[in-house]
Amino acid sequence: MNHDAEFVRRFTQQEAQKRATKRPAALTAKQRATLRKQLKDTQLLKPNYADSTKSNISGLLRKWKSYCKAAERSGTWQDVIKEVDRDTVMDFLEYLCQTGKIQSQGTSWEYFRQFKQLYATVTRRDMVKQDTREIKKWHDTVLVRRYKLRAPCIHGKDVADSNTLLVMLTFNIKYDTGVFPNERHRVQLLGCNQGLAFTGARPAEFVDGEKKSRKDGCLDEIFPCEAIGGHSNNEDEGIDEDSRLLENLILQETANRGRPKALCYEDILLMVVKHPETGEDVLAMSIKFIHHKGADNKPKPTIFFFTPTRRLIFCFITVIVSLAVYDGAFAASKFTSVREVFQAKNRGPVKCTPFRWKEEWLKRPVFRQFDDSVLEGGLEDPSCPQYQPLPYHKLRDDMARQSLDAGFEKAIEPKAWRRGAANAANGNASDAVRDQMMRHDPRWATFNSAYINEKVSFHLQNAFLAEPTEDSLLAMLSHIGHMRDPRARKDMVPDEVWEMLPPDPEIVALETERARLKGGQYRIKGTENEERVRELTRLIATKEAQRKNAFRRAYRENYFHHRPTWDMEANGDEEEDEYVEPAIDLHIPERAQLAKILCSQPDNLTSAELLELRIKAAELMVTLCSKRETVKRNRVQSRARMDFAVKESSPKLDPFPLLLDKKQCPRCIGDETLSYEERTFKYCRPAVMYDHFNRNHARQLDSAKQILCNHPKCRREGLEFKHLDHFKNHIERVHGVRLRGCRLRG
Repeated sequence: MNHDAEFVRRFTQQEAQKRATKRPAALTAKQRATLRKQLKDTQLLKPNYADSTKSNISGLLRKWKSYCKAAERSGTWQDVIKEVDRDTVMDFLEYLCQTGKIQSQGTSWEYFRQFKQLYATVTRRDMVKQDTREIKKWHDTVLVRRYKLRAPCIHGKDVADSNTLLVMLTFNIKYDTGVFPNERHRVQLLGCNQGLAFTGARPAEFVDGEKKSRKDGCLDEIFPCEAIGGHSNNEDEGIDEDSRLLENLILQETANRGRPKALCYEDILLMVVKHPETGEDVLAMSIKFIHHKGADNKPKPTIFFFTPTRRLIFCFITVIVSLAVYDGAFAASKFTSVREVFQAKNRGPVKCTPFRWKEEWLKRPVFRQFDDSVLEGGLEDPSCPQYQPLPYHKLRDDMARQSLDAGFEKAIEPKAWRRGAANAANGNASDAVRDQMMRHDPRWATFNSAYINEKVSFHLQNAFLAEPTEDSLLAMLSHIGHMRDPRARKDMVPDEVWEMLPPDPEIVALETERARLKGGQYRIKGTENEERVRELTRLIATKEAQRKNAFRRAYRENYFHHRPTWDMEANGDEEEDEYVEPAIDLHIPERAQLAKILCSQPDNLTSAELLELRIKAAELMVTLCSKRETVKRNRVQSRARMDFAVKESSPKLDPFPLLLDKKQCPRCIGDETLSYEERTFKYCRPAVMYDHFNRNHARQLDSAKQILCNHPKCRREGLEFKHLDHFKNHIERVHGVRLRGCRLRG
């Protein structure tokens, strides 16, 4: 390959792009005089808030509008806020505590800080400091006591350690029965937990933590794309262009950064380095974190280094290599397998050889989300929108569910890894390095005020008594996880307890009202009763779901509170139910093999044996990324347990026959991301299969640009259909399955 010719081509292309870029036209002397005059007349420009701050202000604006309506204030909300006084602000805070779900005094005071930002944005002046002091007194002496708002951090701060990480990773890969859109998400959870624990980074530095503003117009209303400090668009259109000079300078659109605020491939540097002691070529990795809190104003880029770990379940490099191989992100064409990556060597006199990424993958996130439309179109299709970063709420909710199912008393949040990393670095590293790792300003002593473990890890009692200290015992007690009960689950309410729960009187009253309306004028379309019945139905469903969730949480809290007492009060002669660790019962074979490797790794492996085991684990991760499970898995497993005595001596000659059973889904049978049992699954009735097809496949097929039959035999012929009905006719004629709404044509 002629590398020089390729370099010359790229260089000339960059030159052409630079010539095509035009600088803004220079201002004339007259325009500069006009600009100086406008700058002189401008009192205060609107503050340039961050996107998350603008979203918070727009959210408070919705509450301010609601308050103005409830208080029956005359005029627009702008007029009210321009004439606001101290008494109005106090009343507004009381309204927020009354109507909202505020439980902490820090939350209520944060609303006031957001109100001051809203006030400064609209009026372009700050609130009087004396009024702020009086409002603070009102908040602390009246609102906090009246609504029983708790003090900040009164519930403690969870600090995780390596044992907690081991439990989370083991449960994720070995015991978790949750269903994800794709098993790549399970591998991503492994990497996110490892990266957060080993770096102390904020979750928003790995995944997408940007707030999404509501589509109610509040954001555009408070931050409009119109004049700032100059003439308004409502004025005469006869104003010349020079008079709008300041508006155009301030409102010019900023260049898009071209990437999400999440961990992208361009932030990762994977390399082969020669070990200074052993002389062996080993993999190493560095990650540059740039999207930390306050990065727009005071950037503090921090680079962390990673090396292969002896325990494969903790190896962050293995996860990143697996994801990169699955994505095909390596620029070198030979790196299509993890074996080629792990066996790469330095050539020549160099001591470090970095891996390069493809240009199109540099600004794509490493941890991504997948939806049903992406899965229907195929994960290998580069045209499908599969490059959206994993949202923070998805990471938070999955970690919370897995931690509760693993038996932890409280849900583990991503911030627990950050506190654990900070406390692990404290003492082992200097204070300057610790603050650098956490991106803290040393002047404010942020670690000592917010991140230090409130549980003192020093055994002061034995130190005072000059006895040997129990360091390992205190290390266990000072971190979360020592109260873990493996028997507990997130939803552990028995069926007989659900039957004992009496009906909610409020829900019964709503159901009675709905039944009364249905018996009246409900059947007459367009009446008010019809709309009221729909509203009642939505309200009943919401309240039932809220009550069930509250009952599950209360039952779990009651279990953790009383289980120790029940166990201690049990008589010694009673037969104790010995807890037996559940066996690995996984539906995907690759996941079962990976769980066996990661969770049952032998000790004292040689370097060559450890490398082979690492390669095998990474290969299984790559294969697992292309698999997925559905809710049918539980029914497949239960059916397999019932028929476990019946075994076939030899496999079927045709595992995917052209003629299907009328209860089989014609779309799932060609989905290679599913297991064989799920692809050939037979529903109990054809109607259930119809509902499954319409719910999971019909909408995606109807909106797809190209409709193909993915049956293994039809895929080879490349049959393409014009529309969904055309596809349904093919399914009935060729595969013998008549779908709902299908009209057979000759």
